[in-house]
Amino acid sequence: MKKALIALLALLILGGGGGAAYYFLVMKKDPISPEKNKAPVAETAIKSESKLDPVMTLKPEAEQEPKDFYVADRKLKVLNEPKKDGLITDYLYKGKKVTVLETKGNWVRISDYIVLREGEPQTAKWVSMSGLSSNEVVITEKENKEILDSYLVKSDDLKAHREMFRNTVAKLISEGDCAPSDFDELGGWVKSLKYRNRDVYFIYCDGLSLENKIYLDVNTGKTFTE
Repeated sequence: MKKALIALLALLILGGGGGAAYYFLVMKKDPISPEKNKAPVAETAIKSESKLDPVMTLKPEAEQEPKDFYVADRKLKVLNEPKKDGLITDYLYKGKKVTVLETKGNWVRISDYIVLREGEPQTAKWVSMSGLSSNEVVITEKENKEILDSYLVKSDDLKAHREMFRNTVAKLISEGDCAPSDFDELGGWVKSLKYRNRDVYFIYCDGLSLENKIYLDVNTGKTFTE
């Protein structure tokens, strides 16, 4: 069989069939399959992915760097949201240092967000930026007296003990035993009926319980609790 094929090829070459023999021997020897024309699967996939540009690049919003300010107003409202008609939750007084955590228009947030009740929106403490100063606020001696006197307007026997009341308020606030809001809310010192034989007056600080009651003996200038 092999000899017959060799003889056939020789006849084709001798008979002018060189082209046919070349095709048969060379071209047919290593035919290119359709699969070899295709690009590798992995390479095709990489090219496809490189063309998928994002529609929008989302970047995390930069957090505001906390910054210290000072209350410039004598009495600054603290609201539960950055709105004029927000609920007043507290007051800040002149000279108080606060840390601004966020700014929204003319409003600044000075506390962390909290949720008072489950299901309710989160709230925080907000104040008007117009009531703050970036520089430390200096209160003159005259203005300090005026501020202290404003806390005493409803005190019993005010004319007789104004100086003692004023000095005691200043001391209690500076030592952190009381806040300006304690005096601002109650309006001053109340004559004690418990100590009838002594000139003793009282004020509530940081609450209205008996343990929050601070007494002042105006004859000695000493304060005490029960």
